[in-house]
Amino acid sequence: MNDTLSNEERDQLLKNLVIPPRPAVLDSLMALRDDPEINLQKIGKIISDDIGLSAAILKAANSPLVRRGKRIGSVAQAMNLLGLKNVISLISGLVLRSRLTHETPPSIEHYWERAMQIAMINNALCEHLGNTPEDSSSYALFHGCGIALMLMRYSNYERTLQLIDMASDSRVPRVEQELHGTSHDVVGYLVGRAWNMPEPFSRAILLQYDPYVFDPGIDLPIGNDERIMIAITRAAKNVWRTHIPGNADAGWTELHEPVLRMIGIDPVEFEDWRDHMHERLML
Repeated sequence: MNDTLSNEERDQLLKNLVIPPRPAVLDSLMALRDDPEINLQKIGKIISDDIGLSAAILKAANSPLVRRGKRIGSVAQAMNLLGLKNVISLISGLVLRSRLTHETPPSIEHYWERAMQIAMINNALCEHLGNTPEDSSSYALFHGCGIALMLMRYSNYERTLQLIDMASDSRVPRVEQELHGTSHDVVGYLVGRAWNMPEPFSRAILLQYDPYVFDPGIDLPIGNDERIMIAITRAAKNVWRTHIPGNADAGWTELHEPVLRMIGIDPVEFEDWRDHMHERLML
């Protein structure tokens, strides 16, 4: 695929899509993540002062993907269970959600619930794999952000989402292009650029459906870390798509071998882990 946009194409898209400015709190969150002096108590004080964040942290800790045993009732318990990086990723996702979509029709609420679940599965897979790229969690949150803006812009995009869920990965951008004149990977790339995200990170959003992204022998304008982030998120998406019996993942048959090879996990091991995650999702 073409991995660049001409200035004319970018300007035309920006006329049709209003991208809000990058929230300053996002910089603070990224700085917290990299601060060796930060701890859960410091973040907990910030969270406890915000009812919305407190509720979200408790909801995440009590999800089937995370909870062990009895229900978690306090923010402190929830944070200890989730861990520092997961808490920061969760807050980042909430910031992304509030800044990109001020309206809350059911379709957008459904999208964000799905996005947060996939991000949490992504985090669990990163923990299972160990030694994954540092920005893997951030990428899981950001990779589909173009969908949120397209839901806001196009009244019939909810139907498009149903179509692309049934399409192979290589078909997804083409279906969106035919129906709307652009695709959510391109829109997500523009968000990344507008928010001053690192260029390789933004390009990873743009190239997530590139048929060669999982082939390290093919030269692309991203590094190996970005390819691994895309692969981990794609594997997490497979877990989410198949957690309800009978649900299919249209692109997985074609992609599972290069995806799993890219992240260094044996197919049998991944299937066992996916079955375990399915059990947790159904609790």
